[in-house]
Amino acid sequence: MSPSHPIEDLNFMVSLYCPGRCAHCGLWKEKRSEIIEGELDVEMTGRFLRSEALRQVGYFDLTAGESQLSPNYTKTVELIAASHPGSFIHTNISGWYPKTHLEVTRKCVDLFNPQRFRLDISIDGRPENYRRIRQVRDGWQKAMKTIECLRSLGCILRLVFIVHRENYDDVRWFVRFAEELELDYYIGYSRRSALLRNTDQPGPGYTAEQLENLEQTLQEIGWLMGRRKDHWLWAKQVYQGTPPRFHCLMGRRSLVIDPFGGVFPCNELLPQLRMGGLIDFDGDLDALLASAQAQEVCDKVAAARCQPCDMLCAHKIVFPWNSDQGGAV
Repeated sequence: MSPSHPIEDLNFMVSLYCPGRCAHCGLWKEKRSEIIEGELDVEMTGRFLRSEALRQVGYFDLTAGESQLSPNYTKTVELIAASHPGSFIHTNISGWYPKTHLEVTRKCVDLFNPQRFRLDISIDGRPENYRRIRQVRDGWQKAMKTIECLRSLGCILRLVFIVHRENYDDVRWFVRFAEELELDYYIGYSRRSALLRNTDQPGPGYTAEQLENLEQTLQEIGWLMGRRKDHWLWAKQVYQGTPPRFHCLMGRRSLVIDPFGGVFPCNELLPQLRMGGLIDFDGDLDALLASAQAQEVCDKVAAARCQPCDMLCAHKIVFPWNSDQGGAV
């Protein structure tokens, strides 16, 4: 790995296991025994976290499935606390397991600075629309209970709203709701993804009028600024069937490691962009990144041979309409 391209962000997918029943994700359809088979052990996780390539990482995303249900989650936070004590840790959670979220998070904030530990809780619209998308019995009530429980721990809580056709009219409601709870919020956009096991579903299918209305709403709430505007313009062009081409630094500034040790430039985990497997390198990430396969993948990404891209997942990007390089959000 070239020293001129230090890895700044790492997404380590602790586990893909998720027992939810979200309408736009199929991970929950896979048996736990099958989806967790072959996950990295804690020893190998510690080995790659101590690699020279990750020395400058300042942001760790521990999101994939319902990560806090994994017995390795707290252990991973402990390892990051030892190897990168000044970094920032982020995880998406559903909030459907109040007792577990509380117990796990309490342990984590004992290990790691709570003001550098953020949990994003998915709230995809007002209760009636949330239930249509999340489809977990009493999911709304459980998520509200989790928010109430976690407030006392001093960590950062943020509400996340993923825009779908079912809920795009709820954007203003969501902003008001977050403000009433005095919580920060984030707005993202739905995507079809092999990782989410939803490529058999049709795309969002917005009409031109719906996209125009959504953009106007995002503009009026003050969301379309900086990288947030970039993210929307990317999503909009994907929904219009004309995804943009861009300069991508994923793989050189940011890495994704799946639960089984596969190393990729981005979280779609495309087989053709697999840089190598940590198991094959005995956990030596530096050796893996120096391999011909990893270098070939980085060259492929740099030459945009994996584009056009509609994953809406990368953040180390320079879009054609500006020269701003994004970072972790």
